[in-house]
Amino acid sequence: MARRRRSRKGRLGAGGIAIALVLALAVAWLARDHWPWVAGAAGLAAAIWIWRRLGSRRFAAEMAAIDAMNGHEFERYLVRLFRRLGYRAEHVGAGGGDFGADVVIEKDGARVAVQAKNRESGRVGNDAVQQAIAGSTYYGCHAAMVATNSTFTRAARQQADRSSIPVTLWSRRELERAVREASG
Repeated sequence: MARRRRSRKGRLGAGGIAIALVLALAVAWLARDHWPWVAGAAGLAAAIWIWRRLGSRRFAAEMAAIDAMNGHEFERYLVRLFRRLGYRAEHVGAGGGDFGADVVIEKDGARVAVQAKNRESGRVGNDAVQQAIAGSTYYGCHAAMVATNSTFTRAARQQADRSSIPVTLWSRRELERAVREASG
């Protein structure tokens, strides 16, 4: 899979660091009589910064691990992910004859058949949507879902939109949101 470009968004750069340093010195001079409060606030800000950096590294490592998984590992990962999100999840695709669904999830009485597609490259087509719809019928589900670490073709989105049952498409973006939510 092609390497994803890292975003520079959120980085201060040399100019930003200089401005932050000048502001910190100005605050320290103005609050020289209240230095314990300033030191405490600076310590808290540093702790929050470190916590966020560690969290983003953990998240990046988890997404890299997902990208390295084979299909069966991704299915088992989705079971664990949905359970962390509060769903009852069952891996139905383990034996090979999954009838179009790899995982069945349930929450608040609603059952959803999930078709898992972990791609090293390329987009997921409408055949995956058709499989999820077939799986939802076979497993007596109210809706269908296709979850991938990639993106979907236009035909897959059209198939999902025109289906007689609700079909949710989780592209990489939605998967990342779910991973962040489950980790938080």
